[in-house]
Amino acid sequence: MTEFYIWKEYNCAYDFYAQKNGDSNSIPLLLLHPIGVGLSRCFWYRFCDQWQKQNLPNPIYSPDLLGCGESDMPSVAYYPIDWAEQLQYFLETIVQRPVILIVQGALFPVAVSLVKQAAKRIEFNS
Repeated sequence: MTEFYIWKEYNCAYDFYAQKNGDSNSIPLLLLHPIGVGLSRCFWYRFCDQWQKQNLPNPIYSPDLLGCGESDMPSVAYYPIDWAEQLQYFLETIVQRPVILIVQGALFPVAVSLVKQAAKRIEFNS
């Protein structure tokens, strides 16, 4: 089910997949979709479906970055730091605990920026 939050006056979309086995200590996954025409959190649907079918314990957060999917699409230039700030806010206000970061494709610079800004919110020793 798609949920929304507000960041810098923009609506931002994300999907949350709860763990099925009830282990609340499992570290959540944060999935970063690749960028390009028509790409969004939908990129991860098959992955999330298989994760849940296998009853793996980690909950999953799969956001749409600003300008992608169901998030607002302001006509501005997007830089890795912009999306990293969006994700840092998402981690602080929505997730509220460290995550395992999974990144695909050209979003790697965003992941690097996010780790620089919010290292305490990224799990390195799992």
